Amino acid sequence: MRTKLLVLFSLLIPIPIALLFTYPRYTEQDDFNMLQQYLSIKDDRLSAMTFNIRLDGIERDPNNHFTKRISRLTKTIESWQPAILGVQEPFAGQLLHWKSHLPNYYQYVGYRYHSMNKNHQTISSEQDFQVAILYNEQRLELLEHDYLWLSKTPRTVGSKDWNSRGVRTLNIARFKLINTDLPTEVLVFNTHLDVESEQARQEQSKLIRSTINQWQQKHPSAVVLLLGDFNSMPNQTTYQILTFSNFLRDTWTECKSHATDCLSNLFSSTFHGWFGALVHTYGIQLLQTILFTFHGTGVQLPYNIPTHYSDYIDVIKELFKFCRLLNWSDMISSWSSHRFHVDWILYRNSLDKSRYLQPRFISVVDVRSENYSSDHFPVIALFGYRS
Repeated sequence: MRTKLLVLFSLLIPIPIALLFTYPRYTEQDDFNMLQQYLSIKDDRLSAMTFNIRLDGIERDPNNHFTKRISRLTKTIESWQPAILGVQEPFAGQLLHWKSHLPNYYQYVGYRYHSMNKNHQTISSEQDFQVAILYNEQRLELLEHDYLWLSKTPRTVGSKDWNSRGVRTLNIARFKLINTDLPTEVLVFNTHLDVESEQARQEQSKLIRSTINQWQQKHPSAVVLLLGDFNSMPNQTTYQILTFSNFLRDTWTECKSHATDCLSNLFSSTFHGWFGALVHTYGIQLLQTILFTFHGTGVQLPYNIPTHYSDYIDVIKELFKFCRLLNWSDMISSWSSHRFHVDWILYRNSLDKSRYLQPRFISVVDVRSENYSSDHFPVIALFGYRS
C-alpha cells in the first residue's frame, strides 16, 4: 500500500508544478487586443513608451541578436506609435542604425561630445545614447535638452559613485506639444539605474528627484514624465524615493485606481530574460518574488540566466547570506501585487497647477512567446491633458 501511494504521489506531483508554469496565460492575441483598444482611444492624446531594447552584443541564441531583432523593434514602434520613446542600453551606432529603419518623423536626443573628427563627423565613442529619447517631431518641438551622469559630480563625463557597477546617466529634454488646442510643455527624463548596487540605485534616484525638482522650478507650467529601467520593483526603496509624498505618480497604480477611465492589462513582468510570456505564470512570479526581494536588500544576483549547476549553487549561497535582512511582509506584499515591473512610467503635474496629465491607458506590450524584440517588454502609457 505504501509503495502504491508513493507511486501515485510521484505521478501526481508534476501536475501542480506544470500548472504553475502554465497559468495564467497571456498570448499574442491578448496583446493584439490591447493594441486595438489603445488605437481606438489614442486620438491626439500624449503617448509615451519606455523600452529597454538590449545592447548589441553576442547572444546565446542567434535569433536574439540585434540584427534579427531590429525589424521586430521597428514593427513594435510602428504599431504603437509613441510620441515619446525612452530607450535604454543601445550603443550609439546601434541606435543610429535602428533610427534609419524608423519613420522619418522620429528624432532623437542623446549626449554628443562637441568635438568632431577631421571629416566633421561626431566620433561614435564620444556619443552616449544608452538612455536616448526619441520623439515624433510632428507632435513635439524640442526646446532644450541636457545630460547628466548619476554620480557625485553629474557634470563629469563618465563619472560614477556609490559602488555603481556601470556608468549611469540621465537624459533630459524639454518639449512643447504642437498642433494642439492646449499649448503644453513636457519635461522628459529617461534613465537606467544600476543593476548591481542597491546603494547606487537609491542615491541615483535621489539625484534624479532633485534634478526634476530643479527643472520644474524653472518651468513651473511644464508637466513631467520619468521613463526608465530602474532595476527595482515598485514599492522598493528606489521607487519610494521617487514617489514619496506624491512627488511623482506611478501611471500604473493611478490607472488601476481609476479603472473606469483608464485601460490597462494585468501582465506581471517587464523583464523576461528571453522567457517571453512564460514570466507571467505563477511559477515564474513566485521565483521573481524571491529574487527581487533579495535584490532589494543589495544581494548580487547574476546578470544572465545561469547555465551551469555551479552558477545556481553560487546564487543560493549568496541568498543565504542575506536571509536575515529580508522583510517577509514585503515579500508577501510583492507576491500579492503580482507586479514585478522594473520598467516604469512616472509622471507629475505642473507646479503652477495650470496643466494636468490624466492617465488613460497603460500596458506591458509586445508580449510574445518567441521572436522577441528584446529581453524586456516595453511599457506604453497614454495621457489626456487639461488645464
